[in-house]
Amino acid sequence: MEDKISTISIIVYNRELAYQKVSDILHNYGEKILLRVGYPMKEKGIAIIFLVVEMTTDELGALSGKLGQIESVKVKTNTLKI
Repeated sequence: MEDKISTISIIVYNRELAYQKVSDILHNYGEKILLRVGYPMKEKGIAIIFLVVEMTTDELGALSGKLGQIESVKVKTNTLKI
């Protein structure tokens, strides 16, 4: 299976509860992450993380599945047609 470029949008609704878990998972996929941009919105108590990754669809599914299992985290993925 070939690597594809995809985007992942992550919203962390409870930073205190979930942020470290999200960071730990992303650290495990660090070699596949091309871009990581985080925007903490402290006044709202949320964080938005945007990723550009290069990985297989199986790896993308595994990553988004692990993130999606964390309480107060929502994940959306999009694979680019390049």
